[in-house]
Amino acid sequence: MSGTDAGEYIVETSVKNPDRVEKRRAEIIDAAVKIFSEKGYHSTTTKEIADAAGMNVATMFQYVKNKQDILYLVCCHIHSLIEQALYAVTAEDLDPMIAIAKDVTALYKIVDQVSDYVVLMYQETASLDKEARRSFFQREQRLCDHLEKQIKRGIDSGVFKVSQESVPLIADDILVQSQMWAFRRWSLSKKFTIEKYIETRIKLLETLLT
Repeated sequence: MSGTDAGEYIVETSVKNPDRVEKRRAEIIDAAVKIFSEKGYHSTTTKEIADAAGMNVATMFQYVKNKQDILYLVCCHIHSLIEQALYAVTAEDLDPMIAIAKDVTALYKIVDQVSDYVVLMYQETASLDKEARRSFFQREQRLCDHLEKQIKRGIDSGVFKVSQESVPLIADDILVQSQMWAFRRWSLSKKFTIEKYIETRIKLLETLLT
């Protein structure tokens, strides 16, 4: 994985062909996501991942150094799905409340679609070493930064009535509430469909912001 931000953790490879690295790592990620979800990170062996990816362990270790690198790539992959869904709906010309509602809808829907993977990602982040974990948290902050920007735009236009000081907390709340659907779906799904959960969250957010 090549770094896109300063200080991003780099998963090293001895393979010089970037297209081959991308293809092989995609195979490793796909295999690891499935096995980690079934067995957990700590109970999964590198041989099991390599076998599921259709390669031997020695070949796999040309593309990653260790099992932690695989976990980091898996976390980045899941996080990228969330980022892509969220950023795809951004429209600066929309009414600020409509814009934030579209963000919430996209965010919560993608979390619903990959909820098992989201749980895996946040449960196992602690297994990353300091540098990899810091790099992952930078990705988390990008999501918050995006939401903060949307909220500040609403404040600047006079639509949102909250203080500037409350913006980071509101953005974090939106993100945590999306994660709650994944972690508490066993309970929430008895009371809400994902559509009703989104609708209710947006109404509560509108009451808070306006």
